[in-house]
Amino acid sequence: MPSKSDSAGKLHQFYTCQHLKLIYPNAICSSPLNDMDHREIHQNSFESPEIISLEQIGMLSANLIANLMKGELITRIEDIGVSSGAIGIENTDDLIITNSTGNKLGFSLKCAKGISQILSKNMGAKSLLTSYFNAPIQQEVFNNKMNKSYLIFLNSILNSESGDLKEIKDNINNLASDNKLSKARFSDSIFPSANDNRNIFLNSLRNELFDILKHLDKKQLSNACNLILDTGKNHIIADYSFNKERALHITTPIKNENDVLSIDKRGNDSVTITTNDYIIGFRYKFESGITSSIKLVGDYKKIV
Repeated sequence: MPSKSDSAGKLHQFYTCQHLKLIYPNAICSSPLNDMDHREIHQNSFESPEIISLEQIGMLSANLIANLMKGELITRIEDIGVSSGAIGIENTDDLIITNSTGNKLGFSLKCAKGISQILSKNMGAKSLLTSYFNAPIQQEVFNNKMNKSYLIFLNSILNSESGDLKEIKDNINNLASDNKLSKARFSDSIFPSANDNRNIFLNSLRNELFDILKHLDKKQLSNACNLILDTGKNHIIADYSFNKERALHITTPIKNENDVLSIDKRGNDSVTITTNDYIIGFRYKFESGITSSIKLVGDYKKIV
């Protein structure tokens, strides 16, 4: 089952395509959600008013794109969001619009209830530094420390001293199963220390990332900011709050070294980079249960 935020994004893309098709009836329109069964999987995450709002921001987004075309005919509308990022981290477009002369224009679509903070891509806990900051040596150091800290965390759940990651995960999962639980959750009473030790572990990842970023040069930092913010590209940011729907077209200026202002800690599990106009966040979290993988979730917020 997809997350609600993922489903909102997919429906935003689909409804934008549908409304563009109404504006340009002769255009060829393709979207994975043209398949009713596939579409219903995402629609089932929402109540009726939310669906209405998602349709509304699709219409608003389509109107923005049509205005940007300045009278040019659109011949093809492609919803490619499902493959966004598949080729590389710079491949972030969700919609590709083709005009009558064959020129293509890409758009990245994002939506939320309230658009002050935008969730970015899953950046990869063990690949962030290499992929975004061009810091493979620091990534190796981080991964080694993360692996050791993760093993310590898992052992703390059972008060054990296993050196085998698979063994300790199996032991935790078996204990959950023996207690008729579908998975080992942080809220389960049989794991009373799980929440506190999770906080300690995630805090250690935050501190390690903070220390590494503080020692990178401004060129590496600005490069990461450009990739995360998709600077220079077309973005449509939409709010699907019921009766407060709105959509904005944004092109974020490319960042240089002087635009990077500070690196800070946020909460227990996050690090931020502040630029001249955005705060970019990196938050470590567990994907689901105690033995699940560690994710790095990105977000950014415009400074007003």
